[in-house]
Amino acid sequence: MPLTRLLAAAALCGAAAFASAQEPAAAYPSRAVTIVVPFSPGGATDLSARQIAALMSRDLGQPVVVENRAGAGGMIGMAAVARAAPDGYTLGWGGNSPMSVTPHVTKSPPYDPRKAFTPISLAAISSWTLASPPKLAAADFAGLVKLAKAQPGKVSIASSGNGSAPHLLAEMLKQSAGIDLLHVPFKGEIDGVNAMLGGQVDLMFTSTPAATPLIQAGRLKGFAVTTPRRDPALPEIPTVAEVGQPDLSFEIFFGLVGPAGLPPAVVDKLAAAMKKAVADPGYRDSMKKAGVVATSSTPQEFQALLARHNERWLDVIQRNRITPE
Repeated sequence: MPLTRLLAAAALCGAAAFASAQEPAAAYPSRAVTIVVPFSPGGATDLSARQIAALMSRDLGQPVVVENRAGAGGMIGMAAVARAAPDGYTLGWGGNSPMSVTPHVTKSPPYDPRKAFTPISLAAISSWTLASPPKLAAADFAGLVKLAKAQPGKVSIASSGNGSAPHLLAEMLKQSAGIDLLHVPFKGEIDGVNAMLGGQVDLMFTSTPAATPLIQAGRLKGFAVTTPRRDPALPEIPTVAEVGQPDLSFEIFFGLVGPAGLPPAVVDKLAAAMKKAVADPGYRDSMKKAGVVATSSTPQEFQALLARHNERWLDVIQRNRITPE
């Protein structure tokens, strides 16, 4: 075939490919959308995804279904999202661990959280709560620091595993407050909380939704929460900034992401649907009862939050020489 005809054919193919790429975005969605939740059913993360999915289904005019793919600190589910076609039909419910922590402490992570996803919108934020059993001989954060300084390496702090967010927060606390704590890693958050309740460990940064009912029942006491403002679930507990530790300010977050390269028209449509869903009074009330704050964002705001979390967690990991496992 003459070169001119080959070039013309290539141009036609390119135009056809461009048109086919644009048409799905304009008509999106024309079939069911799946949101992959990288954790087991139950809990605030899964609850929020299911409620948002139902609300988005109404707005988008197509079923939005939740699929749980748990394992590897959330990386199994998020890896499936990263590998999916960037057409808006497979999305992910991204959160702290798989989006900013676990990949950085894994020898061969299946994705780079800074490059593998298209942020769409936050759905909710919450805090970590530094908690202890009631018997610990410290009435407040200042008393805790005094106790730890009087007994270097004796006050123990649990985490949900080496390299987990509670572990990194513990290392930051040690540096920021100038105290020596004994780190005791567990397989998950619930194991660490149970160890606190059983008196085997003294402290833990636990998620506020998990801590709230235990603190309200008097089974744990809280010293500080990690959000910039007091958590509405535990308004009596000061922030880390209020107790003189502003470097410990970190949100727990979750929200909607897609694979890298999601078309802008699809992103805009999903972001608009998310904004409506997060504003729903029923969703906001449900999240409040679960101990989290319903929060939407623009894709750019979500991108900035992800960049900030990745940068800060990487800095903590490197400064503390935490090696990948």
